[in-house]
Amino acid sequence: MLFLGPVMLAYVIFVAYPLLATLYYSFHRISPMGGKVVTTFVGFQNYQELLSDDIFVNKAVRNTLIWGVVGPTIEMVTATALAFIVYFRVPLHRFYRTAWFMPRLVSGVIVGLVFRWIFNVDWGLLNVTLRAIGLDALALNWLGRTDTPLWVVIFVHYWATFGYSFILLLAGLTAISDELVEAARIDGASTIQTVTRVMLPILRPTLVTVLILSFMGKMRAFNVVRVLTDGRPLHFSETVATYVQKRAFGWQGSLDLGYPSAMAVVWFGVVMVGVGLINRWLGRRVDY
Repeated sequence: MLFLGPVMLAYVIFVAYPLLATLYYSFHRISPMGGKVVTTFVGFQNYQELLSDDIFVNKAVRNTLIWGVVGPTIEMVTATALAFIVYFRVPLHRFYRTAWFMPRLVSGVIVGLVFRWIFNVDWGLLNVTLRAIGLDALALNWLGRTDTPLWVVIFVHYWATFGYSFILLLAGLTAISDELVEAARIDGASTIQTVTRVMLPILRPTLVTVLILSFMGKMRAFNVVRVLTDGRPLHFSETVATYVQKRAFGWQGSLDLGYPSAMAVVWFGVVMVGVGLINRWLGRRVDY
């Protein structure tokens, strides 16, 4: 208890209590009255209102689900390929290992600010470069249109986070016994066959774990979106995390925490279902 006590206390204060409080608030309406905050039990009313919330259903949920599919797919493909490149010690592999992980060390807020300048329609680095090489037609208002902000946000968040997946997969590769790889080569397997028939099956548990972590990160992404677009324009780049924050602290002066708590509870369930499906379909034990 001497060692576990402080950890368990921190877990109760910062994890268990907020989860239970959010579940409790989701069944209540919290409003100021007479200088005090009044909590009124409303049952499932908050959950019923979610179904008719067009921004939540057709913007925030839709955008986040698209992100939850596209983001991890791109991240896993590139991170796996880059991990193999470094594993096989191509020229400058030490530099690549450091360079590809460096974006992960930058704060998401800083990443959002920098890329907001890069994608600025008038003086941003991207549009200035496109105009300088004669591609004026491609110099778009990247953050002000209705069809591009979501993809900009997905790209920027991918740039900031893929290094984490890369380093985990590289660690998984380095843990593979050299004897297995050498045995495959002695048996006449090519590099492609060694990768696909030996290394990837052994790496599968790591791949599933990294995929789950990437999926969860995309489904609750907040800081990059908040700084880069804040859900604009017209909520076309809104995510569930940013919408929950707006409804809780900045929605027409409302202090009601019950409705955003219901959103958070529902989305927690969606994420858990998604993680369960990934683990069920991809996490089955492989017989080598």
